[in-house]
Amino acid sequence: MTDANFGQIENLKWLPWVGDRFNSLELDNRLLIVGESHYHDNTPASIEKHNSPTFTREVVEELAIERWYYGTKIFPNLHRALFRNDEFDSPTFWSLVSFYNFIQRPMDTNKGRPSYDDFYNSWFPFLEIIKLLKPKTCLFIGTSAANSLGHALQSTDFSTDGVKWEDYISNAYAKTAIIKNKVGNETQLIFIRHTSQMFSWSKWNDYLQKKMQSELTWFDEQLKNVTT
Repeated sequence: MTDANFGQIENLKWLPWVGDRFNSLELDNRLLIVGESHYHDNTPASIEKHNSPTFTREVVEELAIERWYYGTKIFPNLHRALFRNDEFDSPTFWSLVSFYNFIQRPMDTNKGRPSYDDFYNSWFPFLEIIKLLKPKTCLFIGTSAANSLGHALQSTDFSTDGVKWEDYISNAYAKTAIIKNKVGNETQLIFIRHTSQMFSWSKWNDYLQKKMQSELTWFDEQLKNVTT
């Protein structure tokens, strides 16, 4: 797929990150990581930066790959939840995955969290994204989007048997769901506590090792090949 394909999606503000090797992967190895929100500080410079369609890609490049630190632990904690460390070859990992920001409007830091309507409305561009990317698994950073999944799917050609509440870890329930498109193809959704703060990465790693064992084993093998 190309950016022109993404550009056809209604209400898509930010282009997703798509690793250089993602499109060549077998479907079973395709992981889409789903961030929750982008926040600006209501200054002109910050607002202008957030208005760029490539902003999500810049965030991945700077914070996840180059490991710039802006006072947030979102990506270091995510890395540790996946691999129990933040020392691996990040360019290799991020060349193999895709990343999408779920809430497709910039949030004002001073105005708090996204509303239910924000999450509900965000399912529609997300579903168009997965039609293009075809991930096997979507790992959500944050659990709030799950609350509106069933409601949103009622007006789409996707279906689900519902959201399952699973392990209670560091003051949040893990949640999972399987969604199916109109021809029966399935995508696994996994929702974990947001990785920004109060996040026990070791406990969440234990959980993800159960839910994504084959995927994580495959990624470990790719990362080991870089250093051997």
